[in-house]
Amino acid sequence: MLKKIFTNTYMALFVYITIISYIMGFIYAALIGSMQHSVLSLLSFLFLFIPLFFLGRFWAKKFIKEVNFTANFALFAPLIYTLFCLNLAFVLSGWSYANEHFLRIALISNPLFIVPNFLLIFTGKPMYAFLLQIISYGMFGAGFALALRKKGLLKFSKNIKILTFISLILSLLCISQWFFRNSHFLPYSVAKIESIDDSGSFEPSITALRNEPSLKFEDDFPNLDGATALCPIFFSAYKAIYPKTEYDFKYATCSSTPYAYGGLINGEVDLIFALSPSDEQLQRAAENGVELILTPIGKEAFVFMTNMENPVKNLSVEQIRQIYTGKITNWRELGGEDEKILAFQRIKNSGSQTAMEKYVMKGLTFKAPIKEEFRTMNGMMEGVADYRNAKNAIGYSFRYYATVMNGSENIKLLNINGISPNIENIKNNTYPFAAEFYIVSTQNSSENSKKLIEWFLSEEGQMLIKDVGYVPLKEF
Repeated sequence: MLKKIFTNTYMALFVYITIISYIMGFIYAALIGSMQHSVLSLLSFLFLFIPLFFLGRFWAKKFIKEVNFTANFALFAPLIYTLFCLNLAFVLSGWSYANEHFLRIALISNPLFIVPNFLLIFTGKPMYAFLLQIISYGMFGAGFALALRKKGLLKFSKNIKILTFISLILSLLCISQWFFRNSHFLPYSVAKIESIDDSGSFEPSITALRNEPSLKFEDDFPNLDGATALCPIFFSAYKAIYPKTEYDFKYATCSSTPYAYGGLINGEVDLIFALSPSDEQLQRAAENGVELILTPIGKEAFVFMTNMENPVKNLSVEQIRQIYTGKITNWRELGGEDEKILAFQRIKNSGSQTAMEKYVMKGLTFKAPIKEEFRTMNGMMEGVADYRNAKNAIGYSFRYYATVMNGSENIKLLNINGISPNIENIKNNTYPFAAEFYIVSTQNSSENSKKLIEWFLSEEGQMLIKDVGYVPLKEF
């Protein structure tokens, strides 16, 4: 009888639960794993595992004729082990989901679940790898216990009380560590002057001109677009120069560098505000017979940032290159803690990725990016500020965007070669990664487009660039 009970319990806990969990885990990852709202995502996760509740009821009704310590321990053991692993992962990782200790323990916490665990970790949900196991065994156990209660076999013996107490204590420890994690690291904050959505587009802040502009458009309005970080400049000019009837920004779009260059090359916009194009963008322009004309109008610093919890404050240019080529992989090598470096990258042809290639790497080969290859700059900011609360992350952006447009109290800008990326060091060219930004036009630019370029080079335009918060090319 004991052998039969043990065999049935083994089949339920290590075969059928695993099979159902695999199926539900894959459904979750394929259909709703990318859901942004964490509460709805978790509720969906719970809902998918309801079949295990009914499996527990069925198993207890059909196979369990008596209950003993062997069966009870087998039922509790996987759950207790998973809860223990989760507590251990929290402690060893410093409550960082992206820490290698958390990821490693999540992957191997239950060898039977290694495939869905890997899938959930790869899709950026390592916590769900633990939840997959906890919910699976929890659902089965709830249905199992309910069926035993109806059969009159649910008896709270001393052994059951001890196992229940252990499970409860481990569960409370997990919950308390999870709450500590969320309270210890504040989520990234978006400045009130803008409203960002997940596409990266937003309504930027507007800076008023000091006086009435000398340039006014009445017709033949140039269509404008540009890099996210430069939108406050040309939106401010738009409001001052274009007619009041066009205050809805009909002729101005704030997309991103790749889309802006694409629109200019395709003839969809007349002028864009961006850093220099990538090699691919230059090649695409040449293939379409378009000559890109770059007119510098200001300067900006390309900056590197880490989580505020990271003790490292300064890196050399060479150290950054070694991080992004994969030669340096641990913050300990840079005077920090014994943490694996999470070196985030942007998508190819984005403004910051092109700047990274041209001004920093200069022909060096990047190591393969981790899963997070951010499409938008606010994604990069979120990644460093609060990526699963990873204090071991590093990313890059532009000074104005990182400090004004999308500032966060959870990040800090690094000094490079001991030099701070402030306005004064951008002006005097001592900061290593100071770069000009441009109005980019084509050989087919209209007269009004040319007038707008000239206006940005005038005292009024340069003063606007300064008032917005950038470094102008000229001081008047």
